[in-house]
Amino acid sequence: MNRVARIGIVLLAAGVLCVLRIALVSLGVLVYLLLLPGVIAMKRDYPHADRVFLWCALLGWTGAAWIAALVFVLTRRSTPVRECGPSALHGHR
Repeated sequence: MNRVARIGIVLLAAGVLCVLRIALVSLGVLVYLLLLPGVIAMKRDYPHADRVFLWCALLGWTGAAWIAALVFVLTRRSTPVRECGPSALHGHR
């Protein structure tokens, strides 16, 4: 093999490795985005965050289920909010 052919093979291998690295990083980002509602649910201490993860893992790729899960975790409160009124000021329920 001559020198030019060896350089071509090395450059081809470097290009393939670069494309593979980009593909793996992109796959990791996509998986993280797919499971993002589950991550938010865990950060907000939802009691059923595991169900949100499962929902996203199984149906999140559809888009509609992912949006529904994201809206669910962003609109639900993890702890109930106490009312602010005269009874709350005096410690009565």
